[in-house]
Amino acid sequence: MPALSKLNSNVHVPVLTGENTLVEPAGAIIAAMTTPISFGWYIPTHGDATTVGDAAGFIPPSEDLFLRVALAAEAAGMEYCLVPVTPACWEAWISCAFVAAQTTKLKLLVASRPGLVAPTVQARMAATFDQLSHGRLAINLIAGGGPDEMAQDGVYIGHDDRYAMMDETVQVMKAVWESPDPVDFEGRFFDIKGAVVRPRPYQRPHPPFYIGGISPAAQDLGAKHAAVYMLWGNTPEQLGADVVSVRKYAAKYRRENELRFCTRIQVLVREDGDQARRDAESLIAKATDEAREQRYKGLGSESHADGRMRKFAVEAAETNWWIHPHIWTGLTTVRHGAGVMIVGNPREVAETLQEFIDVGITGFCLSGYLHDEEAERFGRLVMPYFRDRMA
Repeated sequence: MPALSKLNSNVHVPVLTGENTLVEPAGAIIAAMTTPISFGWYIPTHGDATTVGDAAGFIPPSEDLFLRVALAAEAAGMEYCLVPVTPACWEAWISCAFVAAQTTKLKLLVASRPGLVAPTVQARMAATFDQLSHGRLAINLIAGGGPDEMAQDGVYIGHDDRYAMMDETVQVMKAVWESPDPVDFEGRFFDIKGAVVRPRPYQRPHPPFYIGGISPAAQDLGAKHAAVYMLWGNTPEQLGADVVSVRKYAAKYRRENELRFCTRIQVLVREDGDQARRDAESLIAKATDEAREQRYKGLGSESHADGRMRKFAVEAAETNWWIHPHIWTGLTTVRHGAGVMIVGNPREVAETLQEFIDVGITGFCLSGYLHDEEAERFGRLVMPYFRDRMA
């Protein structure tokens, strides 16, 4: 299979100056050229679907589903699988432990919400998981989408305060993992005395944190603590601007060259590009009015990122939700969260991924319907374009 052209000196990795003028620092270009490309997948612990937005297409969550998807992702060469956390999902830590015990190489990116578990307990859970899996853990910190969602778990604090709580949580977790002495911590949300956590993590100094979001609070927190900053799918131009924005926050912490950027995005690949477009549009062809109305309620009401998705659901209707020759947003009309999808034949999908790489995105957390079948197709049809560039 022919390889795509690698990044070269013509790659645009723009950065905003104080006057909001786009410039292209050599350091950013070099980083984009040398950073390995990574691919991850998604385990739908809320259930899978043959079509989205109608009950007839729903496949309920089960251990068989989770394992089927995980094994397909591992066989496809994915580095990790993201396991989500919402009220509709099976519990993420336990689901990840189940998958880790039945796979050999696959890392688990466990979504975790600060405020639901004490930071020291979460640190102990993570370190234990990391040791027992020999380093197959990463942590995706989630602030929560809105008050209705958080109320189900008894958390009644606002959007920015949830990020402030996340900041304290990460500070405590890092401290108890790294300090040789008992840890004291006094903050707005946590008052901890003499904390000692055993075991230490397998990964040193600790498992990597993934953090996402587009609000100022999210960008500042992620710039401070994340190893990988995760952005929901959009056009390459928009994600390029988001990379610029987050790097400006990271400069405050002298971390602008430490962060890696990933996009959480759907994918649908077929041997024939026209068939891929038809199959994408058929995913929501049977969606009910009730499903479309429910999409705007409850979950994600305070999420700036989900606000973008809701905007796509309305504004892209005139083009049948196509915002790019190979990027479709129809799922945003019936699905909460990351509903932007790359669609096409293998080369079209690979070239679209390259457009994201060209603006600084070097990681792809993917999913598609059905999740095990799409993982197999992606691994067989698209991964060969990137084999020599993967971590």
